Amino acid sequence: MPRALTIEEKRDRANATLAALATPAVAPVTPAADGATRRKKGTFNGTQGKLKVEGTIPGYHLHILNDDRNRLQEAQDNGYEFVTPSEIKGVSENVTSRNGDIGDSRVRFLVGTQENGQPLHGYLMKIRQEWYDEDQADLQRKNDQIDESVRKGAVNGNNPHFYVPQGGIKLS
Repeated sequence: MPRALTIEEKRDRANATLAALATPAVAPVTPAADGATRRKKGTFNGTQGKLKVEGTIPGYHLHILNDDRNRLQEAQDNGYEFVTPSEIKGVSENVTSRNGDIGDSRVRFLVGTQENGQPLHGYLMKIRQEWYDEDQADLQRKNDQIDESVRKGAVNGNNPHFYVPQGGIKLS
């Protein structure tokens, strides 16, 4: 069984991924039969994320949160703030131009449909990187405690948050 990653290892992986995403990609060009150049295929073949924001805001972690139930208010209560179009580059024009009903003050994406048939939007939000790192460290500590309990065989059916199969959990 592979060991769980530490928060530092997870952070390093995430930073490497963000660095790769922040690096501007230059689309290779190939000459067409008529001598014109065109971009190589790949933009719309499903290999790129549909909700993509290029660039970063120094000192902040970016996250897209759905406007579902009370999620946006909970995020604001926990330190998240809405990102404005002027703070970020690489957001397509159709994302910002469709924000007329909210005064172009927030970056949002159409992400699906609510149960009542209304559009479901995801909003680009930011939180201070130090707060995000603290939250992730707390989460990692909880995960480490659970992992340690499983490794020791100390997980029992008394905790309603754990699923324990009949006969318990045994590592060999």
